[in-house]
Amino acid sequence: MRTVFLHGDGDRFAASAAALSDRFGARPEAPDLVDVLLRDKCARDGLLARWTAADLTRFLTEVVPRHLVLPRWSAVPELLHDWVGFLDAEGLLMAGGDPVRVLHAAIDRAVPAYLAAMAEPAEWGPEKFWALSAREHGVDLGAEGAFERFVRQVEDGEAAVDRELLRGIEERAEREPLPVPAHWLPPMRVPVEATPEVEAARSPIAGSMAALHGWAGPGRLLGEGVELAAELGCGPEVALLCAAWAERVHLVRIIDGRVVPGAIGTALLAEPGVLWTRLWQSFVLLDEVVGRESAALDGLLDGEDAFPELVQAVLTALYTHPDAVPFEQVVSLVLHALAEDGGEARPAVARVVERVLDLWERMGVLRRYRTELPEVVARIEAFAPGLADRTVVELLPLGVWAAHGSLRAFGFVAPTVPEAVALPAEVVVLALPGSPPDVVEEVVSGWVAARGRSAAAAELGELLRRVDDPELRLGALWLLEHTGDEGVAVVRGLRADPVCGPSARMWLRVRPDEREEPPLPGDELVVALDAMAVTAQTDAVAFLADFRTRSTPDQLAVLDELVRAEHARADLVLGVVAAEHPDEQVSRAARRCLDRLNTA
Repeated sequence: MRTVFLHGDGDRFAASAAALSDRFGARPEAPDLVDVLLRDKCARDGLLARWTAADLTRFLTEVVPRHLVLPRWSAVPELLHDWVGFLDAEGLLMAGGDPVRVLHAAIDRAVPAYLAAMAEPAEWGPEKFWALSAREHGVDLGAEGAFERFVRQVEDGEAAVDRELLRGIEERAEREPLPVPAHWLPPMRVPVEATPEVEAARSPIAGSMAALHGWAGPGRLLGEGVELAAELGCGPEVALLCAAWAERVHLVRIIDGRVVPGAIGTALLAEPGVLWTRLWQSFVLLDEVVGRESAALDGLLDGEDAFPELVQAVLTALYTHPDAVPFEQVVSLVLHALAEDGGEARPAVARVVERVLDLWERMGVLRRYRTELPEVVARIEAFAPGLADRTVVELLPLGVWAAHGSLRAFGFVAPTVPEAVALPAEVVVLALPGSPPDVVEEVVSGWVAARGRSAAAAELGELLRRVDDPELRLGALWLLEHTGDEGVAVVRGLRADPVCGPSARMWLRVRPDEREEPPLPGDELVVALDAMAVTAQTDAVAFLADFRTRSTPDQLAVLDELVRAEHARADLVLGVVAAEHPDEQVSRAARRCLDRLNTA
């Protein structure tokens, strides 16, 4: 059973959560507990079977009081003890968490704070507040429309609730992160030496802020920014942005159109590392960067402020592509992050991204240059045919360091190389795709060395026995390539396994000393189906292009085999073919196969 979900994948998470809940067994004292527990863990880090004392303490003292209405409060600590024991007894408890005895002790220590939170209405969430308020007014929550009528009565003043309490609950809920699934970024090498304390004084922005502060003197009219632009050596638009940015960090104040020194301005300039950090942290609030494009951008998010999402998308695009990235590719990635169908807004998005990059270049986090390399120009033309900007963008070491911290603050899980080396096998196999080749090599060699080849191979072998998942299977077998003879011995022991036996036999088959190992009928097909499933998941276009090189009868035969073989990701492959294959005969066959799969 898969217990790691690094990139959302709601359907597969729901299936695993249901399977875990079924194995744990029904608990009538708190029927929703396991569902809330697993959904919260998926939102925290996506690791359903790795638990720490802090995880359990937070769940018990914060999550349960927010969401669960229970007749017997003490049932929850009891069930959490059972949950830890269940994971341990089933061999599911993932390495990297705390020992079992520490988890049990953490539950016991948290009980007094948990009971106090359950008794304190200010700790409830909005839905729990409304449900309990309705119940206090005698509303039958099971009756159709009863709850909606109660809410209307409250709004019309016909029923009373504690509005001050509700306001506090709603304000806290707005501050807390949304319960969306965790999203992991691939492991990256983050320089520890390139920090603001070391680099800030040399960055162009430090000189610009000092010049702005000096230009303001005791007070100066900002106007259209022309005079300030001459002082800073930039255009008026950038000068106005710098003034607004300086005000955000209290370097200056702008009063009635006049720029005056901030009370801490001189002291702040004397600490360039602090000034740089404040500028970087406040950038996401600098809505002036959007300018005239605000309507176009906010329209992509149904009127919500799009600038924080745009900043997050630009950071992600640059951080996950350590080599120089074409500007047009950055724009495309940002546009995709903001809206599935936002092509008409591309010019507006491009202008805002250009301003963002210009200001970040002044901070010393990136460099831009034009390229004439044919292969890069071809990529650029694919993103914006005919009108492509040949600029490429590359994060500098300070930019990698800053982007890593900001993306973590946005809620991403962004492991460094040392952190990736410490991850359990199931996590490292799923996290590595997308890392640069040199980082992959460093993580793999470090991961194997930290455990020793024998223990590393054994951990991967256990993963292959436990989880029927093509992505994990292919990744684990690839990682076993780096464990030498110990890995070969482990795979030999998997030859008869009902889950991974075909893949193990084919893996051994290509080794010079193992060719006497005969594959069984169907082994090659099972491995081919695994490869199809992974490609369909990561690049549907490439999968379909390869799939269509087969003859139509062969394509139809593969679809049928996916159902007959009960492949773990048959639904994924069939779904892609059914939705996107241009040949109606094949797509219709895929839909029929899906129906067979769903009714089996």
